[in-house]
Amino acid sequence: MLAVMAHGDDAFRLVDTSGRDVGWVRPKTVGFTGFASESAARSAALDGARALVRCLKREFGVTHLELNDVPRARTIRDGDEDWVAAGRVRVARLLRVENAGGFGQELAIEFRLPPYASQAVAINAAQIVYGALSRELTGTSGPSALRAAYDAAG
Repeated sequence: MLAVMAHGDDAFRLVDTSGRDVGWVRPKTVGFTGFASESAARSAALDGARALVRCLKREFGVTHLELNDVPRARTIRDGDEDWVAAGRVRVARLLRVENAGGFGQELAIEFRLPPYASQAVAINAAQIVYGALSRELTGTSGPSALRAAYDAAG
């Protein structure tokens, strides 16, 4: 289960049943934090993208991303941003943040939603994507690492 908690104007924190911050929802974006490695973040980005595609197809009748049946994830750099890509499709932005506990870097992924997605759709999508990712998330013990991911997300 995932709690969605208001966090300022047009923003929400995603908190798991243990009270750990595992993600955020902002206008047109849904993000998740707490990946221990880049490989785990890439794998989660593909799993999350598949869940997001199904969610948006149900909601709008069209797909937002076109993924291959057997996509291979890789990290690409575009200017100052890192992205997880499957073929030529960017599925999620890869964010690197300092862990609040001083245990080094933590990775987060952020999915971009289509411009026609409302806040209610974003929250629904976050809950569905969380269901696909929950086993891979370590989350953070408090909002400071989430805040860092939030700041990195712009």
